[in-house]
Amino acid sequence: MQTMLTTLILGATIAAAAPLTARSLVSDAAGQTYDYIVVGCGVSGLVVSSRLSENEDVTVLCLEAGALDHYEDDILVPYYIGLQPDGFYEWGIYTVPQTQLDGESRHIPMGKGVGGGSLINGMVWNRGNQESFNAWNDVGNSGWGWNALLPYFEKSETYTPKNYSGAEVQPELQNPSVHGTSGPVQVSYPNYYWPQTNNWFEALHELGIPTSAEPNEGLSAGGYFLPLDIDPINQTRSDARRSYYDPIIARTNFNVQDNSQVTRVLFDTSDNLTATGVEFATGASAPRQTVYARREVILAAGAIHSPQLLELSGIGQSSILEPLGITVLQNLPGVGNNLQDHGMIHLNYNYTSPVLADVNDFAINATFNDESAAEYYGSKTGPWTAKPSCAVAFPSLEQVTESASSMLAAASSAAYNLPSTYDDEPTLQAGYERQMASVLSELANENIPAFENLNNNAGGLDLALMRPLSRGTTHITSTDPFTTPSVDPRWLVHSFDYDVMILAMQVNQRILNTDAIKYLGPSYEYIPQDATAEELGQILLSGIGTEYHYSCTTAMLPLDLGGVVNEVLMVYGTNNLRVVDTGIFPMVPGSHLQAVAYGVAEKAADIIKAAQ
Repeated sequence: MQTMLTTLILGATIAAAAPLTARSLVSDAAGQTYDYIVVGCGVSGLVVSSRLSENEDVTVLCLEAGALDHYEDDILVPYYIGLQPDGFYEWGIYTVPQTQLDGESRHIPMGKGVGGGSLINGMVWNRGNQESFNAWNDVGNSGWGWNALLPYFEKSETYTPKNYSGAEVQPELQNPSVHGTSGPVQVSYPNYYWPQTNNWFEALHELGIPTSAEPNEGLSAGGYFLPLDIDPINQTRSDARRSYYDPIIARTNFNVQDNSQVTRVLFDTSDNLTATGVEFATGASAPRQTVYARREVILAAGAIHSPQLLELSGIGQSSILEPLGITVLQNLPGVGNNLQDHGMIHLNYNYTSPVLADVNDFAINATFNDESAAEYYGSKTGPWTAKPSCAVAFPSLEQVTESASSMLAAASSAAYNLPSTYDDEPTLQAGYERQMASVLSELANENIPAFENLNNNAGGLDLALMRPLSRGTTHITSTDPFTTPSVDPRWLVHSFDYDVMILAMQVNQRILNTDAIKYLGPSYEYIPQDATAEELGQILLSGIGTEYHYSCTTAMLPLDLGGVVNEVLMVYGTNNLRVVDTGIFPMVPGSHLQAVAYGVAEKAADIIKAAQ
């Protein structure tokens, strides 16, 4: 509960983050014609639509189901990560019951607003390993390897290094040649360094887990000090809305229309499928309206809603569409299948040592919280700038177990446990086998992370699976576009994923037993220090959920491998319908996804421009 001091300063103006004076969003797109219609104004949609509108001779409309934010502190101030109220710029979707776990459904938060998930995510900025992107190229997508993507990763960011006095891993030593210097997103570090960060890296060193000063060149696994999408001066979130929309809000050829949910794509079927426009509505009971496209319709609604729109529009797996009475315009079994996510479990071993304050003190020490708030609003320094920890670990199997080879061998012969939608679909089965071979080959490399350990410097050691073999689905169950699709992530259905997460939990136990962490006094209220693998398994099955990295449901793959889009992101069987969001990933990279999403969208924009 906020004290009076905090309550008074919460409304303080964040000077350089104040809204620009500009034209209001218009609500008159209905009946109009634009060169490009972009569906979804999150990270991918704003990147692509803003870049296309750089050509003043074309007109661009971006339609967003959510609202335009009001520069709330809950978005801009790092302290509020994880504290936003329910439904705050978010869809409120739940999965189907996860019978392979504990039979319960899980909330899967997704951003809903101009800026999408970048409004509410944890601000972490990393790309993953080079080989994960080279694998995209190797499964049939020419021009999508690391070297092809790196210029676009750089194009999206303005990177500002930082020196922390006495830091065990110094971000100032990072490699400037892999960072951008003039991109829209501000990428930097908090103006505060939690002293426990050194304990974290010392613990990793005790266990023989190496650390890297430059995680974003994609060459190593181990301990990292990661940057954030944070303004280095104002210490505010640098999200997609403030990076790719506000600076160009005055463009007369670019219109963002919020509170407008697209309900289906419209086609001329006389010559293959030509998207002529989209239908949208301001609410479930509102009348449907139409806007037309001269050149292309571009889906950027995310890995859950882009496949929903394709299916509602007659593009998808026949066995899903026909029972709903939807005319199948293009049978693409890959739509809504191949769902991948980094399954994550929250684990707390709260530090009890009174020597050092940590993020838990925000809630239990009013004086510390008020002083931190005053420091933040007064000078943009202090603990409130550093709510998300930058000190994490992405270990490889080789770094944490002597059984890596036997684990990988067992994984290759284990039951796939694929969704029922893969039955009688040879392209989906072939695509999965190709992906599995690629992932297992990567994981044999000591530089490829198998899991992530999200240290919060207060005893929180959350774990996430980086290279899953489990596959899920998302499909419509109704022709009503306002009915939530059936989302089934199917975390841990492949035994290898379960084994990796148990190993990760055991690595936690080793970390807690290092001298560096024992000094901080970890507690074992929730997880016994000597918990067996079976006991850890019970905790895992009841606790695992999402890391918010939904992807791969409109995969960029060859048709014979279950692909939905080709290497120029055109939906198979259409002339001018593309997808540009995280759904096009063939395999989820071992990283947080926002930096990847920005880079992929930058490349997508150039692909579309080249076709003009």
